[in-house]
Amino acid sequence: MTYLSFAGHWLLGVVFAISAVTKLRGRAAFAEFVASTRNLLPSRWRTTSRAVSAVVITLEATVPVLLVLPRLHQGGLGLAVVLLVAFGAGIAGALRRGERTACRCFGASKMPLGRRHLVRNGLLAVVAVLALVSGDVLAAEPVGLAVAGAAASVLALLVIRFDDVIDLFAPIP
Repeated sequence: MTYLSFAGHWLLGVVFAISAVTKLRGRAAFAEFVASTRNLLPSRWRTTSRAVSAVVITLEATVPVLLVLPRLHQGGLGLAVVLLVAFGAGIAGALRRGERTACRCFGASKMPLGRRHLVRNGLLAVVAVLALVSGDVLAAEPVGLAVAGAAASVLALLVIRFDDVIDLFAPIP
C-alpha cells in the first residue's frame, strides 16, 4: 500500500499543480477561467466569480505544497477531496441548469463540461481517499517509489489530457 499511497500523492500533486499553473499562464487564461467559473456558480454568486476563481487557484496550488510536507500531507489529501467534491457539485449544478461552459480545468480546453468530468473528478477523489487511508510513504524503497512516481506521472498526463483521450474513442459524428 505504501507505493500506491505514494502514487496517489504524486498523481494528485501533479494534477493540481498543472491545473493551477495553466490558469495562471496569462491574463487571457485567467479571464477564461473566471468566465467558466461564473457559469458554474449559482446565479446569486456569479458576481463573485473573480474572487472564487482566485480562491480556487490558490487552493489548487496549496495541494501539491501540502503533499510534499511530511506532517501536512494528509491535509493536502483532505483538501484535494474537498476541492474535487466542490468541483463535482459545481459541474453537476451547471449541467442541471443546462449550462454549456467550457472545461477550463487545465487551461485552454474548449470542450464543454459534461458527465465525463464528473467521472474524472470522482475517480481523483477516490484516489485521494485511498491515499489518505493507506500506508506511510516514508517507509519505502527508493526504487519502488521511482516506479510508482513514473506510473503516477503517466496517469497524471492522461488525467490532464482527459478530454483528448475521450475524443480519441468517441464516435465520429
